Amino acid sequence: MICYYYPPLLDVGCKRSVAFSRYFEKYGWNPHVISVKNPDKAYCMIGNDTPPSGIQPDYTYSILNVYRFFGKLNGLLSKALKLLGIDGKRNYFHELLCIPDIFFGWIPLTVVRAARIVKERHIDTVYVSCSPFSAGVIGVLLKFLTKKPLIVDFRDIYALEIKSLKNTRPRTAFRKRVDSRIEECILKWADLFVVTTEEMNDAYGRIYGHLTGKIFTVHNGFESKNLPRNTVDAKFDKFTIIYAGNFYFEVPGAHLFFEALASLQRKGKIDGTNFQFLYYGQCAADIDRLAADFQIKNLVHTTGSIPHSELLRIIRRSHMQLLRIMKPMISTKLFEGIALNIPLLAIIPSGEVEQIIKEYSPGSYVLSSASSDAVGTAIRDAMRRYEKREVQDNHIDEFLANFSRENLTYRLMKIVEKNLHVLG
Repeated sequence: MICYYYPPLLDVGCKRSVAFSRYFEKYGWNPHVISVKNPDKAYCMIGNDTPPSGIQPDYTYSILNVYRFFGKLNGLLSKALKLLGIDGKRNYFHELLCIPDIFFGWIPLTVVRAARIVKERHIDTVYVSCSPFSAGVIGVLLKFLTKKPLIVDFRDIYALEIKSLKNTRPRTAFRKRVDSRIEECILKWADLFVVTTEEMNDAYGRIYGHLTGKIFTVHNGFESKNLPRNTVDAKFDKFTIIYAGNFYFEVPGAHLFFEALASLQRKGKIDGTNFQFLYYGQCAADIDRLAADFQIKNLVHTTGSIPHSELLRIIRRSHMQLLRIMKPMISTKLFEGIALNIPLLAIIPSGEVEQIIKEYSPGSYVLSSASSDAVGTAIRDAMRRYEKREVQDNHIDEFLANFSRENLTYRLMKIVEKNLHVLG
């Protein structure tokens, strides 16, 4: 398993690989994980998390960590361009030199170490978790060196042009061509291609005809062991809406929620005594600015990133979770909110996420063509439901049957055994 994101890293990309390795081992496979010894501290979050019991990863060095260095160079270049009247909005050092991404320095030593492990430990299959897409390059090189089947897992879109993402990932024509060629190469040599949503499956299937029969969807899901074992925690005294992580400001509709809060406060429907919005994550400063712009600082409380276990307890104490997504990916907040039995205020486009919410969370509000008035109406109705104790429970048992990470891992194992014929 080639997984850059793995403990002690804390980034959300770790959770899928950690769960897969844990349950591979539980159900009879022998996973050997390779991760990074010296992650790029300017880009990644490093903590004290440890691998699952029974998993002892190998860690290989990245010979270059360039994110901060190229960022500073680009800052100097931008200042020079401004003197010439040119507004340099892109980081051309990343565009031209970081191929396939800023983690390319991890490729050489990882390929050497992984090839040795495949031989010494009689490995049957190579699995790579992308992003970073440098892991995909590692996987292709290992396939050439070892002749072992290759499983490529895309947690994120790489080069594929999708309408909803075109304005959020501006790239030069040169970089688009390079990324497309690398993606084509990775997918050409993959024996199995795994994606995290049906919408990703459809998008890649339409473009890459040769993927027919070897592309499968395995959602991210929720780690059932994180469900609280004690009785239900008391809700906050104030009606509380929570959001954690990336707010996707580049996706339309980012301001609707704040416009709705401002309108409700002007009308006297909410104030600092009966309502609060809690935000946790790296966008805290941006959220604070929006709160100031809309004159609702008394309603909005921000905090930086906190341990995931603590966040889950706070979600459970909240009355509602705000949900935004960047299609075709699905935010982990969807799975957490449904599993923790709180309704969602989903300001999202129609599609797969909408259907999941409607199936498993009857008390949620899905606003696919939202206005600030519609958001405000949903918030007031949710507050009324809590006052009258009319909130509907989520269908947790049915949800976990389909979306617990343990069941999803077992599903992946059966896909591998059926399609690669090297295990079982």
